[in-house]
Amino acid sequence: MNELRGFAFPFRIDSRSGGVAVTEGSEKFKENLKHLFLSRIGERVMVRQYGGGVTQLLHENINDGLIEVARHQITKTMLQFEPRVLPQEISIIPKEGELYLRVRYIQADTPGIQTTVIPIQ
Repeated sequence: MNELRGFAFPFRIDSRSGGVAVTEGSEKFKENLKHLFLSRIGERVMVRQYGGGVTQLLHENINDGLIEVARHQITKTMLQFEPRVLPQEISIIPKEGELYLRVRYIQADTPGIQTTVIPIQ
């Protein structure tokens, strides 16, 4: 796989260079996943089905049924918009009044299972 490189997410200015901050490799890949999951479905005008929609969980009563629906949506989103990964485990974790999304996945050309934890805000 070509080395992944691009604008940092969230978008910011690099304090050392004064230019746009850039990330690469596995960190950039995790940022791309975070962006995908936190985007609301329908938010992108040209690609209405893009997004994981997990921010909508913040305003819901979390129960087992809702967590299953969220897992299904996130898995579907990963398979559709990020073909370089194969989801292994998706968890919604309520902790001290906050919600976290933990995703375990296998990434193409990277040995082992990777994990990213994303605060849902």
